[in-house]
Amino acid sequence: ETYAAWREAGAAVAVRVNPLAGDGMDDLAAVMKGAPDIVALPKVHGPEFVVELDKAVTRFERDYGLPEGRTRLLPNVESAKGLVNLLAIAGASPRVVACLIASEDQAADLGAERGMDSAELEYARARFLVECRAAEVVAVDCPFTFRDDDGAAAESLWARRRGFTAKSAVPPAHARIINDILTPSEEAVAQARRVMAHFDAGRAQGEARVEVDGALVELPNYLNAVRLVERF
Repeated sequence: ETYAAWREAGAAVAVRVNPLAGDGMDDLAAVMKGAPDIVALPKVHGPEFVVELDKAVTRFERDYGLPEGRTRLLPNVESAKGLVNLLAIAGASPRVVACLIASEDQAADLGAERGMDSAELEYARARFLVECRAAEVVAVDCPFTFRDDDGAAAESLWARRRGFTAKSAVPPAHARIINDILTPSEEAVAQARRVMAHFDAGRAQGEARVEVDGALVELPNYLNAVRLVERF
């Protein structure tokens, strides 16, 4: 019933299981009966964790008569070892559609002092985004675990400015805040389309760059505009 409600709302069905070395295999056996779209696995420190999950998911797809390969994977990176192994983790299975970086466990593994401004995680989050971009998977930013709406909004803006298009949440109230900030607004989409139209017109006349509202627009700006419109 829960899966059906999410799908009726137009949402992907993503479930998190415990580490497979513990009781995660029992979790996986239970959740796979409902054919989730995505399975998230915590504490992934290397590609071997993904390989094991891939094999288990394949087995359950066969056991439950599901189309083989339909279930996507979302490894959770929660340690320095996981972060430096991210390219291998993301490439360990064609099922990997995204990776997620943790906040509390990541900070603990680094021995960092946790604060509401999340300054201690700035490097880890920035590197995580670069690694995910290189691996061509979606980068899911860490959750803001404090019950402070203004803090969640500020952290979401930080993430958007740097290129994140997805973010995790712990307090349910933060989901709406994150969605409002990371979802392109109608105004932003309209501006992106203006940029695209001006650039296309300039290129048709042999120009390598055009001016829009006093700013020079070149190919990288154009491609950013295209990506934003595609997400709308």
